[in-house]
Amino acid sequence: MLGRIRREAESLTINGSGIQGVQSVGMDYSSVVRPLSSLGIQGSNGPVYAPEGPQTASLNVNTLFSHKIPSASNILSENFFLNFTGDVPFSGQIKYGTKNFIFKRAYVNNYSVSCAIGEIPQISTNSTVFGELGTGDISFPSNVPSPQELAIPGYSSIEINLDEFTTNRVSSFDVSIDTPRIPIYALNGDEPTAVIAGNPVQVGVNFALEVDDYEIKNMGFVPNETSFRYVAITLKKNNSDTTLLTYSFDNMLLTSESFSAPVDSNAVVNFSLNSSIIT
Repeated sequence: MLGRIRREAESLTINGSGIQGVQSVGMDYSSVVRPLSSLGIQGSNGPVYAPEGPQTASLNVNTLFSHKIPSASNILSENFFLNFTGDVPFSGQIKYGTKNFIFKRAYVNNYSVSCAIGEIPQISTNSTVFGELGTGDISFPSNVPSPQELAIPGYSSIEINLDEFTTNRVSSFDVSIDTPRIPIYALNGDEPTAVIAGNPVQVGVNFALEVDDYEIKNMGFVPNETSFRYVAITLKKNNSDTTLLTYSFDNMLLTSESFSAPVDSNAVVNFSLNSSIIT
């Protein structure tokens, strides 16, 4: 009988916390080994190979925002991955069947969240692994909080605040945070001695509005009329006033705007905001 590893036998643990709502996990690396060419020299069994730089890997995780870390925990954010958009690395393991795939010293490069009417908010992250990668075991503290509390925000429990409008209807949004990473290597090690967050951190926010009183900006008045002083998105627990997660940004710039009015649906404006944060 053909065997296969089902989703029930797969799980993701990061810093000791079992991650809930995982939709997909992907990890890959490309070898930095290249043929070494030199006049008059040839390997006994063919080309000679040597590394041409530090070895890193990429980790991609896609989850539903269906669980949150207990509020009593000493954390920055109740959404697990948002805690690692700064200078803090994380390690973890992927279990598949009876095997473990471990990774150490991963840093988030991109964190994004998206939601549309009728959907559960979705969190996606892309990270770079600078440490160990491969099969094995890893030990974590036993008192680490896990996102065990079921807390699903619905589209009707998402609040948007954009300086000037209150009556327009947001039908979808997404937020993206890009943190450049600068590894610092020394000659006596195969891992960086430090990994720092570069500047600037790029933030992008996109909205789709069913317009009521929103007015299209004057293209000739960039950036005077296209700056939003404050943008905030609040996700609350479905059918509750309990706040699960808040994204807020200052000094955002409207970078694109599009208007459409089809005969069979409401008028819609799609627009994008960007901001550069110096850390």
